[in-house]
Amino acid sequence: MAEEVITMPVKVYLLLFRKGYHVGWREPRELVDHTTVLRALVYLAHLTGSDRCFELIKGGKLEASALLPTLPIDGNYVRLLAPFPYLPCLGKASEIRRLYLTLPALSALVEFADRCHNTEGVPVVGISYDGSIVIQCVNAVKEVRALILRRVEGIACLDGDDCAKVKDYAIQRFIETISEYRNRIDRVTGAADLFTLYGKRPRTPLWLALHGEEEALKCAGELLKILEYTGIGGLRSRGWGLFTLLEEVKLSSWDQSIINKVGWAPGLVYLLGTMPPGTWLRYKFSYANRYVIMGRAGPPTGEYKLPVLEVMDVGSLVYVESIPKSMIIPLDGGKAVYIFNPVVLHAG
Repeated sequence: MAEEVITMPVKVYLLLFRKGYHVGWREPRELVDHTTVLRALVYLAHLTGSDRCFELIKGGKLEASALLPTLPIDGNYVRLLAPFPYLPCLGKASEIRRLYLTLPALSALVEFADRCHNTEGVPVVGISYDGSIVIQCVNAVKEVRALILRRVEGIACLDGDDCAKVKDYAIQRFIETISEYRNRIDRVTGAADLFTLYGKRPRTPLWLALHGEEEALKCAGELLKILEYTGIGGLRSRGWGLFTLLEEVKLSSWDQSIINKVGWAPGLVYLLGTMPPGTWLRYKFSYANRYVIMGRAGPPTGEYKLPVLEVMDVGSLVYVESIPKSMIIPLDGGKAVYIFNPVVLHAG
């Protein structure tokens, strides 16, 4: 018997960063993962005495996505974008995997990969002579028609209305590296010691999807209004991580209809946040990029060491045999937690 898919409400927020952000350990990470978002919400729940919010988030009642780029269209609405999945590539993989997909293109690609697996094939990505992205089903027992996506600057989209809506606004790079110079006084010589801070600055607003029970969504929405003034990530005392929630900018009807269908289901799913592998995963039909979490976290007065965790990165396309539960890892003797509970997009 197939598992029942329970539908819950989803809410999308648009964040405009004022300066940039710094997340990651040895070098700044381009995407702010959902684990960073959930940890920030848990921290604020403690600061504000919102015990109920903390219990809801820790109890797995709230799923979150990473912070991902958008493409503003004519000042009236934005198109939501997501990283190109980690599928096998013919040719230069880096040229394909640096692209972002529109949600209609992503939905079509996930459904194509699902059809391909149902015919025992393997989805393989290549680039045609005219620059289009061609996804073929290789070694299938039954022919599956190739999926062709058009490329407009740094975006892959469906030919027709989807590409037509973005072609006049598309850009090549959505997130850029920024630096800031600081100095400190050497205690021995009294000389100024110059050093550089590196971070990331998005060129467009970023979107965040929250999915879960109504009470959890309400809690998270109130905490986000506080988070825009405290910031997210590291170096917040220097002004990094501050953002503004955009209330007036709207989503396209196409994107909204796809976002309303997010949630775990058996079969192929696309990860909008990192997730550790487990017994729920079928490795043979999964395409995931490995990301290692390690280093130190916490405030300067109370740093603690993170365990070394190997997870599947944002943009992974994985096969679910049974719907997993959220994963909670206690840190620093139980004083902090690491929560894995990503929003996912499933085929169909």
